[in-house]
Amino acid sequence: MAAGTTACSTEKTAEPDAIGVVEKLPDDTDKAQSKKNAQEFRSWVEEHGTAQQKSAAGRVDRILGEWNDKTGNAYIATDINGGKKPAADPQGAATAIAKAFASWKDSDQGYASVYDVYGNAMLTNYKF
Repeated sequence: MAAGTTACSTEKTAEPDAIGVVEKLPDDTDKAQSKKNAQEFRSWVEEHGTAQQKSAAGRVDRILGEWNDKTGNAYIATDINGGKKPAADPQGAATAIAKAFASWKDSDQGYASVYDVYGNAMLTNYKF
């Protein structure tokens, strides 16, 4: 690199703000796994969720992140604010998804964030 020049990258990674909120959906480095996570979640909600959770869970496209029985972070990609059928209550759908995720994956200190079809945060750091 020549003196006086800087390197730049077109790759963007989601970074938390000062209080740990990730406002944009992080890059999906394993789309097959995130799709599998979403399918397992939708199946669980279909069997155990409330009517509102079942309706909202159909909007979940991918679930990124890592979690276990102690801790974790989940980033939930949806088709809210887009998709084939608009959500009557987008914020209500995001909340129902986060609550269903909290019931599905019970960690000591985990957090779920829900993102719309454009990757914008709708609900962040919902404790599960």
